[in-house]
Amino acid sequence: MALFIKLLFMIPLLIICLQIYKFTSSRKGEGKQDRCQKLGIGYMVIGIISLIERDPVFAFFGLILIMFGFRLMAKGLDRLDKKMFIEQYND
Repeated sequence: MALFIKLLFMIPLLIICLQIYKFTSSRKGEGKQDRCQKLGIGYMVIGIISLIERDPVFAFFGLILIMFGFRLMAKGLDRLDKKMFIEQYND
């Protein structure tokens, strides 16, 4: 019964985190970089803190948030101006 209550609490929380992730990653420009980096760090912190609890429900929730955090931080490091490529040769 306790597992059911934990899942009942974690699934809506995970859905809310997913919606915030999708909203932040759909932004454009410098605002996207800043927001993605901040939210990625926040998700990483929450994920690491939830790993302290040794319950499998919290551990999987923490791992999912850590993966979201890594993806958001990677999207925050994306280049804004994608017109110039590294492999172009200039005489």
